[in-house]
Amino acid sequence: DRRQRQMCIRDRCMTNKCPLISCVCVTHNRPNMLERVIKCFEYQTYNNKQLVIVYEELDKLTKAYIDSHTFSNNIKIIMISLSIPKLTLGELRNISIQKSDGEYICQWDDDDWYSCERLEIQLKYLLKMKKSASILLRWIIYDDFLKKSYLSFIHAWEGSILCKKEILTLYPYPPIEKGEDVSVIKQLISKHHIALIENEPEIYVYVFHRNNTWENSHFDNMISSSIELPKEINEEVIECLKC
Repeated sequence: DRRQRQMCIRDRCMTNKCPLISCVCVTHNRPNMLERVIKCFEYQTYNNKQLVIVYEELDKLTKAYIDSHTFSNNIKIIMISLSIPKLTLGELRNISIQKSDGEYICQWDDDDWYSCERLEIQLKYLLKMKKSASILLRWIIYDDFLKKSYLSFIHAWEGSILCKKEILTLYPYPPIEKGEDVSVIKQLISKHHIALIENEPEIYVYVFHRNNTWENSHFDNMISSSIELPKEINEEVIECLKC
């Protein structure tokens, strides 16, 4: 069962000195979604992990959630004081990486869902292929408005990046509010740093809730190029998102 598997992974990591992976999460006004990705982090079979949560001082909903909860020692909370001009998402991502302690960085967006084996699987691929990073070529897209799930088309999905911190700091995110990770991933691919993973789409569910960073037409185009999943798989996805 899950507990036995976690114990096995823990013992293996203690023996082989598995590297610390810092999951970096920039969040804003989504306490319910934040709670879900915290659970996804806690359920990871990979034991040597850290979650870095970055939020801004004006974000009262997140502050209220954090102030009302007690977190384990491997969760680091970073509150960004008021700044003028306001920091962009790209700048906040860079701060989350700077504040992390891990040898590896894993993007951990606050509105998606992750399998308990995500860290273990992505690290396995990059080590096997002797790369500095790994990224998914397929993931599951869930339309929360229509309650439908889709297998994505093949694309280097930027949000799924797991990468050595020393490499990622060489390619900082540009100071823009959306699309900040596109140029970073293009550079990493061009430098042959990334292991491309095609056959593990179930470890990442990308949630389209119509309040995402990108406009709705962007997701409509994504969905139109993807394959709708059967009813029984869709029901499984919906159950996962309830965690």
